[in-house]
Amino acid sequence: MLEAVSSDRPGGFLRTRVESLIGRIDAGRTSVQAIGPELRGRVATRLATAFHLRRAEAAGLLAEVDGGAAPGTLWPELYRLQLELDELFEETLSLVEGAALRAASLDEGYCKLADALLDEIGGKTPVAWDSFTVLGTEEMFARSTRVIRVRFPGRSFWDLPVVAHEYGHFAGPAVTVDGGVRTVHPLEDLLDGALKESPGANWPWLHELFADAFASYVLGPAYGLACAFDRFDPAEARDGTETHPAPNVRMATIGTALDRLNRDHRYDYALHTMRKVWNSSTAEAGTGDEEGLNEPFGSWLDACMDFMSGHLPEARYDGWWTAQELGHHLGADEQGGPEHHGSGPDGVAYRMCDIVNAGWLARIDAADARARLLIAGQARELAEAGVSQEVI
Repeated sequence: MLEAVSSDRPGGFLRTRVESLIGRIDAGRTSVQAIGPELRGRVATRLATAFHLRRAEAAGLLAEVDGGAAPGTLWPELYRLQLELDELFEETLSLVEGAALRAASLDEGYCKLADALLDEIGGKTPVAWDSFTVLGTEEMFARSTRVIRVRFPGRSFWDLPVVAHEYGHFAGPAVTVDGGVRTVHPLEDLLDGALKESPGANWPWLHELFADAFASYVLGPAYGLACAFDRFDPAEARDGTETHPAPNVRMATIGTALDRLNRDHRYDYALHTMRKVWNSSTAEAGTGDEEGLNEPFGSWLDACMDFMSGHLPEARYDGWWTAQELGHHLGADEQGGPEHHGSGPDGVAYRMCDIVNAGWLARIDAADARARLLIAGQARELAEAGVSQEVI
């Protein structure tokens, strides 16, 4: 027997669906309370607003049913609302699960450092992330949920630069310009233009290369060094995938982006080391590439750099001299290491971007694994101390 919905009552089945959806919205909103207070404060307002707006839309559908609107015109609206809610539910679940793993210290405090780095970078952009990092099988940004995952069981200080790349996947598309009759998304317009000029270009590849350029722009050489030393596989240097360009193309993009940012030659040593390490690794693997950055990727990088200098001027990394000074002290023994435990000589906390770059600069000259371990430990200690201080 059919549930208590009269088939001859217009909109009866639609009403049942909407009422059920409202119940799910209320349950989803309540589930946010499972996130601990510190992390919940980073997302509560945004999620509460999102659930409130979707619930108001659902209530509006019920009002239209009661007002005699034709059900056939409302079913498409319900379908659209369900799709939007699926993304919101997915994000909420990811955050609740991620918060639970962090509460269990499965990340050993790494996610808190990643959050601090992204807060610092995001604070210099016109867009707000309003979220927190969670553990995953690999670093990734889920565009549908704005969740940034960090690699489990990474937890290494050396992995931190990669989160800047993932943040680029959020920040670039989030930049908007008031176009009067419509809101303009300049990066999406650039992508459309690039694909029209080069129809064979791979859309996900262009997004990845933008994120590579973004990480280089906001973090300086640390990201490229992390990719050359640890993250890109020389054995697959010539092999692109459906979603990612070949590592050789990505390293060429990163190197060229840093060249553009190196007019005063401040990055010379780091850039030379980055290229030497990558070229030596690919030579060993038999996958070297002397071609550099081919089209359409060269033109795309030009567009990306223009986009960032035009829309994200304050986000450009500017702490290289501080990173160099700090890097000289990392790797010394416990008595000769950094003296200020999170602060520079003037008592101001070191910025996360500077600590990350200082660590990588010190690693370049590390004599052995023991030295690298000492550098990573000292740099992480500085980062953890800095998280608890106000950065001026």
